[in-house]
Amino acid sequence: MMEREDSVVRLELPIDTRYIRVARLVASGMGSTAGLDVDGVDDLRIAVDELCAALFELANGGPVSLTFALNDDGVDVEGHAPAAPSAHIDMERFALSQQILGVACDGFSLDVDGGVARFSLQKRR
Repeated sequence: MMEREDSVVRLELPIDTRYIRVARLVASGMGSTAGLDVDGVDDLRIAVDELCAALFELANGGPVSLTFALNDDGVDVEGHAPAAPSAHIDMERFALSQQILGVACDGFSLDVDGGVARFSLQKRR
């Protein structure tokens, strides 16, 4: 879905788990602005937290870039970072996160391709 440029927030974080809270704060603000209820905002924060943590594990020291976009029915979030040369998603380790994300958001993806780790998630009203 095409979003208007005035409804997009871009954020760049250093690879330091202390900064995930900044991403959660932005997620809360965007969820509220999109009209999500309290539970929806909490779910969005949880989903952003889970996917940022996964991205931080896969990243190769470069910054994590996040994009939060409002659309007609909720919020889309994308994140990417340069991946470590040997980066791969440990599906056993990611299993609990997948269960959490399956409940917290309406769709998500996480992959490593071409030296870039990336995620996307959708949260609808």
